[in-house]
Amino acid sequence: MGSVETAPVAIPTVDISPFTDPNASEEAKRSVVEAVRHACTTYGFFYLAGHGVSKEKRDGILNCAKKFFELPQEERMDVWIGKSMGKSFRGYEPPGIQTHQKGLLPDIKECFIVGHEVPADDPEAGTFSTGPNLWPKSLKDEEFRTPIMEYQATMLELSKVLLKLLARGLPKAWGQPPDVMDDLAVNPSMPMRLLHYAPQEVLDDRQFGVGDHTDFGCIAILLQEMNTKGLEVWYPPTETWIPVPPKENTYVINMGDMMQKYSASYYRSARHRVITSGTSHRYSVPWFLNGQLKLKCKALDGSGVETVVGEHIRQRLIATMPEAGKALR
Repeated sequence: MGSVETAPVAIPTVDISPFTDPNASEEAKRSVVEAVRHACTTYGFFYLAGHGVSKEKRDGILNCAKKFFELPQEERMDVWIGKSMGKSFRGYEPPGIQTHQKGLLPDIKECFIVGHEVPADDPEAGTFSTGPNLWPKSLKDEEFRTPIMEYQATMLELSKVLLKLLARGLPKAWGQPPDVMDDLAVNPSMPMRLLHYAPQEVLDDRQFGVGDHTDFGCIAILLQEMNTKGLEVWYPPTETWIPVPPKENTYVINMGDMMQKYSASYYRSARHRVITSGTSHRYSVPWFLNGQLKLKCKALDGSGVETVVGEHIRQRLIATMPEAGKALR
């Protein structure tokens, strides 16, 4: 009989700094590529160290989240997603809108969604995930809008490094060049969510901060507030949930469904969830690289399977948001 695999206690940590260091050896760079490849094919998740994003910038975006959710409910609703232009899907998403699985109660999370800034007079404005962002009137630009957009730009640059790593980690037999994924980060859909999970006085086994799901896009870069807990990742070989608590000076990276499709299931889009708490507030900021919405991604193994990025994302949102999703049809 074969040995039974022991359930992992943590996802891997990968320090990518040698990959971006011009003085690092090729061997050191290859080691980073291999570590990312192993993490994304085995777990679909890893802690990212050596990312180069300052603590000041990370603390700043979490403070932006707290500032928004400290606003009175009527001010938050003044920028709710129902007021976004057409199908652009920007602004405040109240709790109870999204349900990921049949049999579960709606998620308790609330979030503020920001995307690529597209002027209202742009010909594409109002199409799916494209348009002007909504901003609360009572928060000054220099304390809210400006740091958010600067952080968004930082995340886009970081995602470009991750795409280089993922491209180099593909099977050599596929014969793909190291820049094969670069187009995903050219004028992309890149929603960012400022998230708040409020403590729940009554806990229900059917309700989560975010229910069991996979992400829809290519890559997620998640910043978690320290000294909190709740995120868990499903590990199929042992059929167990791995806790993913915040780890000092790291991000959590995970693959989404679009990356799994593009890589012909080589990179794994892993199920994950956020457990609710009866006592603590939890703040986090995930940034998502979806890719160019009109990009036709042919599976990189040469099988010919093609997926249009925007249509894939739109249909997934509609499926999990019965009411709010009607605006996306």
